[in-house]
Amino acid sequence: MKKQLLVLPMLCLAASPSLQVSAAETLCMSIQQQKGNTIQGIVVDQNGEPVIGASVRVKGSKNGTVTDIDGKFTLTNANGNVEISYIGYKTQTLKNPKGGNLKITLSEDNNALQDVVVVGYGQQKKASLTSAITQIKGEEVFKDRSVSSTAVALQGEIPGLTVTRTSTRPGAEGAAFKIRGDISINGNSSPLIIIDGVTGSIDELNSMNGNDIENISVLKDASAAIYGSRAASGVILVTTKRGKEGKAQISYHGSFSRTIDGIQSPLTNTSEWLDMFYEAQYNDAKVNSGATDPETIHKNINWWIFNSFGGPTLDETDIDPETGNPTVYKGEKLFNALRAGKILTLRNGNKIERWDTNQNMMDALYGQANSQKHNVNISGADQRFGYNLSLGYESAQSQLKPAYDGQRKWSARLNSDYKATEDLKFSTNIAYEKRHRQTPSQDLGQGWMDQWFWPIYNENGDPYDTFSGSRNPIGGLLNGGTYHYYLTTLRGNVQGTYDFHKLLKGLTLTGNAAYKMVEENSQHTYYKVQYYDWVGTPTGNKKSPGSMDQVNKRWENMNLSAMLNYKNTFANVHNVAAMLGMTAEQETYKGLSASRNKGPLFEGSGLEDLDMFQGGDNNGAGGGKNSWGLVSYITRLNYDYDNRYAVEFLGRRDGSSKLATNQRWKNFYSVSGYWRISGEKWMKSLTWLNDLKLRYNYGKTGSVEGIGNYERYATLSTGSTILGINPSAHTTMWLGGMTSDQRSWETIESHNFGLDFTLLNNRLSGSFDYFIKNNTGMFISVEYPQVLGASAPKVNDGKFGARGWEFALNWRDKIGEVKYNVGFNLADARSEVKKLTNNENVPNAGLNSNRLIGKPRNSIYVYKTDGLFQNQAEVDAYYDKYYWNADHTGPKEGNILPAPGKQKTNTLRPGARKVVDLDGDGVITRDDIYYAGDAGPRLSFGIKGGLEWKGIDFNMFFQGIGKQKILRTGNMYAPWVVNYTRQNVSFMGKMWSEENPNAEYAIASRDAAFNRWNYQNKDVSVQNNKYIRLKSLVVGYTLPKAWTSKAGINKLRVYFSGDDLWEWTKVKDGYDPEYGEASNNTFPFSRQITFGVDLTF
Repeated sequence: MKKQLLVLPMLCLAASPSLQVSAAETLCMSIQQQKGNTIQGIVVDQNGEPVIGASVRVKGSKNGTVTDIDGKFTLTNANGNVEISYIGYKTQTLKNPKGGNLKITLSEDNNALQDVVVVGYGQQKKASLTSAITQIKGEEVFKDRSVSSTAVALQGEIPGLTVTRTSTRPGAEGAAFKIRGDISINGNSSPLIIIDGVTGSIDELNSMNGNDIENISVLKDASAAIYGSRAASGVILVTTKRGKEGKAQISYHGSFSRTIDGIQSPLTNTSEWLDMFYEAQYNDAKVNSGATDPETIHKNINWWIFNSFGGPTLDETDIDPETGNPTVYKGEKLFNALRAGKILTLRNGNKIERWDTNQNMMDALYGQANSQKHNVNISGADQRFGYNLSLGYESAQSQLKPAYDGQRKWSARLNSDYKATEDLKFSTNIAYEKRHRQTPSQDLGQGWMDQWFWPIYNENGDPYDTFSGSRNPIGGLLNGGTYHYYLTTLRGNVQGTYDFHKLLKGLTLTGNAAYKMVEENSQHTYYKVQYYDWVGTPTGNKKSPGSMDQVNKRWENMNLSAMLNYKNTFANVHNVAAMLGMTAEQETYKGLSASRNKGPLFEGSGLEDLDMFQGGDNNGAGGGKNSWGLVSYITRLNYDYDNRYAVEFLGRRDGSSKLATNQRWKNFYSVSGYWRISGEKWMKSLTWLNDLKLRYNYGKTGSVEGIGNYERYATLSTGSTILGINPSAHTTMWLGGMTSDQRSWETIESHNFGLDFTLLNNRLSGSFDYFIKNNTGMFISVEYPQVLGASAPKVNDGKFGARGWEFALNWRDKIGEVKYNVGFNLADARSEVKKLTNNENVPNAGLNSNRLIGKPRNSIYVYKTDGLFQNQAEVDAYYDKYYWNADHTGPKEGNILPAPGKQKTNTLRPGARKVVDLDGDGVITRDDIYYAGDAGPRLSFGIKGGLEWKGIDFNMFFQGIGKQKILRTGNMYAPWVVNYTRQNVSFMGKMWSEENPNAEYAIASRDAAFNRWNYQNKDVSVQNNKYIRLKSLVVGYTLPKAWTSKAGINKLRVYFSGDDLWEWTKVKDGYDPEYGEASNNTFPFSRQITFGVDLTF
């Protein structure tokens, strides 16, 4: 062999230039290239910046390298074509390159049609999708965002996915998902969440580190059928990051945020409250006294708590000139002193009172807070092994000042890929996430709503006693104990894939085993809290005696699956793919709870040991265990002709342990297809059209939401009953709950019509979808005669429907050195209850949930009003027409008007609201209500834009709701519904009076019943909840690589960002539009200002 190697070079040297190229000469050239063809060069982007970590590889071989920190590379034995690739850029191929000083410029790949989209149990190119599936990159959602909820970060990002929240309080945001609205009255229509192939939940998603998420796919139509019985409301697929081929990288992302108040509850200050109090009391005194002159009316004012509190002043200089004694402040005198802003120290029996109207409870409760996020990531890959290691920590605190209120999150994740042989490869995912939420056990209670005439702390710095001895919320927050909540998730799976290409090209077998453990632990400790008067004398207390409870819950989930896949192309135009598989899943729950009271727990004791309690009436213990299982057979068939016509069939057969054995199995399926119109020859002349595709999807999914794990069993109840001629107690047993062997799955049938388009050299892209969904076997409760003697099971005798549309449009372009993009999405879904057996279908005034056929799931019915009475004559005429019967001997049957009467505040009077007789029967009854709107969010949208220029980047994102009605409830939906509370300042100056006859709201009164007549379930209390909010604003700067590379830094970027910085809303009573209908929520929605840094080595 050595002799042969020596002979070949000599033949090469002896070859004459004048000879024809012979086989020997070709052989010589090949050997020279193999021995000496080394290429060198630099890879840069369109801005001339070096591309670090780009892959430079001989096509079709293992011979390759990556660019260094300066974008430079050296590749030996570069024989043949060389490919240069980097994520986000178009791959370039050099044909037989030689020599050094090569300069390769990579251009960005803006053709989103080539993006790979994660679908059920697989991946497809976006261009090949036949269904309504939207994917968004994790970097687009979570980069530079300071929100503590991963779920909330998705608001407005994906058309058709509605994300709602009720707070910005870390760990208590109340986030909820809906895909294309409701589809049943059972449950909350939440989609199935899959995290790296393992079933998850919103809580688990919120525990995740957003920096770990590679992309999120949303299955919105019947393509979700591949996940069977739990996919009736759609599926959210979360895929985490993996190591990418190229040089190993270490990156750090850190941010520090300052939380400030956004929209606060519209509460009166003390001066405003006193003015509203006087106005209401004066109006009521006018009615009660029957007087008309102001002086007499004033003398009849009820001064309420000002009569019960107060006493002689302790100020020796404040002497009553009439008595020569210290001035006594009570009733009107106390009211007037407070209205004048005086600070008083008074003796009231054994209690020393301090009156100070300069206090602001909201300022004492809320301020600014700090949050921080840190994430370290190490990743890399070669042709055999890839890895991605991530470690994260987050701390977020609410604006609550007196005590810590916030959450901390820890996360660790290791994803790895290993290619054992050319045919066999493995991948593993291991993730650990822990979330700890800590809040005061004794939350704000009712005290925050009290109008604050008193100091928050006494002169010794202790919590001051309010009028009931225990309502000062500061004491409970400071010393009342702590609530700890821990959510721990351990998730892991291992997957192996064998390629049978030697047997049949395109045939692979994949097996997956997954395990998930979720543990939820909580502990409430309640300390007895003492309150004091101004000089430190103990008065009332709160939560006496102390108590404690603990709850431990644990879920374990096992999932095994095997999938046989085949994929091939025939004659370059027939693309065929098939999958056949099986999954088996089981989940087990165990829970244990315990509580005790009468413990030695006083404020500040710090004792949090359950054994320290003495025992008492409220001692308790509980717990339980349950499980469910699901077995499924899955298939998918795809055929694509020349990327112009495609059809896909999905099938799944599920067997659930929740149903009777004869109803346990059910088939679900989806059929879809597309026609790429732009692929037709007659469309080729339209050079401005890059892609135009029509889609259709039809299928059936199922649900067992709404029935318990063991409802397939009849239950017996036991107890004691008095029986016999000589009555005595006997142990008895009776049928508690019945079962049914006829109850099957809820079945949701859906249609989806879609259009995708890309225009103008891939700069403009968009999509439109129209969908119809019908639940034809919804679980409902049916009432039977009581003689049945037991609770009847739910049956499949309800129907529910939803329909709507989605639209998305995106533009991406470059002008000179400025790259920019704008995007918009808008979606709407309308739900409708179609059938409810034994339902009377009669609306009630207020919010009607899950009960009205032909209306949305949450329908608002209210009384229509027609302005305000301007004088007593109008009132009398109204009573004559709608209240009294023909001979004035009594009220008309069914009438709901307040009874007329003199010197009575709860009666109609000038300034009261007129209710319209809608049905025209001459009487105001409960039937005079009308449909005022859907309480569910409609017309959800998102608007985003961004640009980049010479390292500077700018991005902004708006989100909102275009249509929603809410009916305000709670303690502040109307003035003086609850007497002791502060009032909603938005009513101030807008209530009727003789001087303000065209007012928006009724006359002020402290009669709660009168106020309920004017506001409760009336059209005036329906709020238009549409809004738009600036969700995110980011300005960043990436330092030039010429600066950072000298320090060994690949990339260094600093940025400032803001979350929830601004909003516009049609809500007229001052509340944040995301609060919902309640008016008792005191926590202000927050805004966040963030400084962050991204660092890559």
